[in-house]
Amino acid sequence: MTKSDRDTDRTKANEATEAVNKLTLSGYKPMASPVIIVVGGCDISGEQQMQGYGELMLQAFCDFKGTIISGGTTTGTSGLVGDVGQKYGDAIRTIGYIPKKTPADMTRDKRYSEIRYTEGDDFSVLEPLQYWIDIIASGVPPSKVKLLGINGGTIAAMEYRIALALGACVAVVKDSGGEAAKLLQDNDWRMSRGLVQLPADAMTIRAFMGSRTPKLASALRETIAQAIHEDYRRVRASGAWSQEPSAAEWDKLPDYLKDSNREQADDIFGKLRQINCTVHKVTNRDISLMTFTEDELEMMAEMEHARWNVERLLDGWKWGEKKDVMKKISPYLVPWSELPDEVKEWDKQTVRNIPELLARVGMEIRRQSPGNGAVANPDDYTTIGSQNSERGNQ
Repeated sequence: MTKSDRDTDRTKANEATEAVNKLTLSGYKPMASPVIIVVGGCDISGEQQMQGYGELMLQAFCDFKGTIISGGTTTGTSGLVGDVGQKYGDAIRTIGYIPKKTPADMTRDKRYSEIRYTEGDDFSVLEPLQYWIDIIASGVPPSKVKLLGINGGTIAAMEYRIALALGACVAVVKDSGGEAAKLLQDNDWRMSRGLVQLPADAMTIRAFMGSRTPKLASALRETIAQAIHEDYRRVRASGAWSQEPSAAEWDKLPDYLKDSNREQADDIFGKLRQINCTVHKVTNRDISLMTFTEDELEMMAEMEHARWNVERLLDGWKWGEKKDVMKKISPYLVPWSELPDEVKEWDKQTVRNIPELLARVGMEIRRQSPGNGAVANPDDYTTIGSQNSERGNQ
């Protein structure tokens, strides 16, 4: 491509951006990342079913900090987003999109941070088109946006497809029915790389939203990821296992498994934050190894399983009764409560090993006082995971 071609493309891109900016609703602050769109049934007739997802939503968003977009009324998924915004306050900015002429059977939800009005006489495709215009005008790339879908009718069906067409990641909750279920059977969309089906599990949905924990510095992240993998190879060494992709030495390990180890290293910060722990470099004495309580083990093991669920689902894995590595099928893509005890133990052992593995790289876990909430600076220290990052190949 010549310089002239690049300049032409840049000019066209700027013109397109200006055109989008002219269509955005005025008088509002730009949206801040991360942006989550919550889509689903808002019909009063399905209100009882949607309320069954209330606690799941509250748990799923407990660690989220960012922007949530939804329908802005008190019914269905829109009402659930109102519940989330009310519970978590300033951590979450909830934005509702509704037509100026709201249907008589629907009530504007005053708990939202803000309501934005379209020129419609009823809910229609105008609302999703407008929020996408506002997202793009805020400088948020569609590829960085996630959409969570529960059930849904005609408008939700359009929202799912618009999001996929723009390159967003769309996750629908398994067995929620409606247009979410139909989307998974739609031959035009069901094989989309941006479409995943999440179990109706708060911790897995929470992991899908993303952690506030920053990625580690690249060199340190790589060192820790390799340590995780080598420990995994040591623990799992056997004749049958040695033929699987996860048995390879680091240099020959498939990229998706290297990334799995890297992401697990990052995620330990979030786990330790949940139990009010920090990690510190130790150079002048022996490192004291922490022993987690059973409750802490259970919590962090469940978090690790949820992280693994999302990692695999985003990589194209599907649930199936029998494991098939080549076809990316696993029987373990289920909520924590449905895992066999022996599989739960894999995740618990992963968590149990964290203090020892940290000690190998000169780091010590320390418990904070309850409510302190302090987390050490990732520029000063880091944490690592353990041997089970590649469980998807088991």
